[in-house]
Amino acid sequence: MFVLPTFGLGVIASPTVLPGTFDTATLENGQTNLDNTNILAFTVQPSRDISAGDSITLAGLTGSQTADSSLTLSGSGASVFGSAGSWTQSTGTLVLTVDTGQTLSTGSDTVITFNLTNPATVSSGVSGITLSSSGFTQASLSGTFLNAVDLFNVTTRDTEANIKASTPTNPSGEVNIAYGTDTNDFYIWDGSAWYIFNND
Repeated sequence: MFVLPTFGLGVIASPTVLPGTFDTATLENGQTNLDNTNILAFTVQPSRDISAGDSITLAGLTGSQTADSSLTLSGSGASVFGSAGSWTQSTGTLVLTVDTGQTLSTGSDTVITFNLTNPATVSSGVSGITLSSSGFTQASLSGTFLNAVDLFNVTTRDTEANIKASTPTNPSGEVNIAYGTDTNDFYIWDGSAWYIFNND
C-alpha cells in the first residue's frame, strides 16, 4: 500500500498587537503662589483611538491640598471625559475615563484643564509625572508641577549690617525681602545684592 507523506502543519500565530503610544503628552503648570488654585493644562493624543469606558491615568501629582474628589474638567476636550475626572490626593492620581458615546481620538490633540490647590507652604514641587493606559506604553511628562512660592515673604528681620552680609537661599522665583530692625527699612534682594526699598 502506498502512503502519501504527511507534512506537519505549523500553528499559525495571531498577529502581535504592539503597544500604543502617546504621540502628544504634555502638562503645563499654572500659577505658583502657595495656597492658591493652580490651573493645569493637559494635552494628549494617542497613537490609536481609546474607546468609551477605557481610561488614561496621570500619576505623581503629589503635594496638592485638593482632597479626593471628582474634579471638574474644562477646555475644548473636557466632554471626551464627561467633564470630570477621579482625583486621589495621596498618590496625586487623576483618572480620566472616556465618556459614553465619546472617543479619545488619534490624529489631533485633546486639551483639558483642571484645578488643583497648591501646597500651603513653600515647595519645590514634583516632576516625573506619568501617563498610562491599558495597552499603551507609559509616557513621562516633563516639567515641574505644584511648586509653591511665597512671593512677598519677609525672610529676615535683623540689623542692616547683618542683612547686607547675608545671601538669601529662598526658592527660585521668590522675592526676598528683609526688615532692618535698626533702620526700620525694607531691603530687597535682586539676586546679587541687597537694596533699600525706596517708596518716594
